[in-house]
Amino acid sequence: MTERVTHRSIQESSLARLQGNLATMGLLQAQISSGKKITKPSDDPAGTVSSLAVRQQLRLNDQYQVQGQDGLSWLNAQDTALQTVSSQLRAARTLVVGALNEGYVTDGTRTATSVELDGIAATVLSLANTQYQGRSIFAGTAGESYAVTMTTAAVTGPGTPPAVTYAPAQYTWAKTGLVADATNPKGTNTPVLRQIDAQSSVRVDTNGADVFGADVVGNGTAASQSVFSLLRQISDEIKTPKDAGTDIAVDQSATPLVPVAKEQRLSTLLGRLDTAMGKVLEGLADVGARTNRIDHAMEIAQSNKYELTDQLSKVEDVDLPAVMIQMSLQETAYKAALQVTSKVLNTSLMDFIR
Repeated sequence: MTERVTHRSIQESSLARLQGNLATMGLLQAQISSGKKITKPSDDPAGTVSSLAVRQQLRLNDQYQVQGQDGLSWLNAQDTALQTVSSQLRAARTLVVGALNEGYVTDGTRTATSVELDGIAATVLSLANTQYQGRSIFAGTAGESYAVTMTTAAVTGPGTPPAVTYAPAQYTWAKTGLVADATNPKGTNTPVLRQIDAQSSVRVDTNGADVFGADVVGNGTAASQSVFSLLRQISDEIKTPKDAGTDIAVDQSATPLVPVAKEQRLSTLLGRLDTAMGKVLEGLADVGARTNRIDHAMEIAQSNKYELTDQLSKVEDVDLPAVMIQMSLQETAYKAALQVTSKVLNTSLMDFIR
């Protein structure tokens, strides 16, 4: 028995194939215009999973770069501040060496030198309170407005008759961790960290108590004369030198206090200034090392970004020349189908009458 093929079935079959060709052309056109071969998850489920994973890695990599750049800004601010502090301390040392030259020192020069040293001390204190985005770079986690504050100077005289001892103004650092107690005799120091890769973080602030010294124990640092009080003490010594017969305890943290003869006091203070300068240089070296580490991490992150972007392109992006060739072939086939279909389905009432 021969199955009858009706005109309606031919028409429906032809239209369905034409619609299929048109849909394929639409998909190719969308890929050419967007440059992506995945416009919705159903286009390529496996590729969609890979695309999401690579995009997540790209977002993390970008965040590491943002964190690294912020860390560099912190460290650059510290480098600038410490470079200036080092320069100021070198100038102070030059003044002290000049004051040690008895042929150079007069009442007028002593006063001028003292005033200049006071200015240097104020400048160094201001630099120690440098902030970045409203946060102290030398006391990063502290909530106070200033990293270091000054108390009033005092002169004490223990013993009978009282032996003159010099107690300069004390400079106290804002707390960045737990305060000193029986468990932590020196207190604790909480650093400011920036994540630079999946497994590493870098400290971007500096414990000012370690670099500038701490008159008061805290932030994980034992008490020792700070560079601020040292400069003030040197200034006071140059401005109003003690009598030849009077001794003074230069190191207030020593137990017991060790008096130093007048002729040795300024030389002793100069030695302590050299030690303070060495701590600042150590702080600079540490900042430089951390800066280099972040720079290296950012270079790796940038390299990873290129690799991840290439991976994402292979998953999502179309091969434009190949798709354009497919589009051309599909268009040719569609036009041919339209022409053939128009001839096959070009019927009228007269065709049925015949």
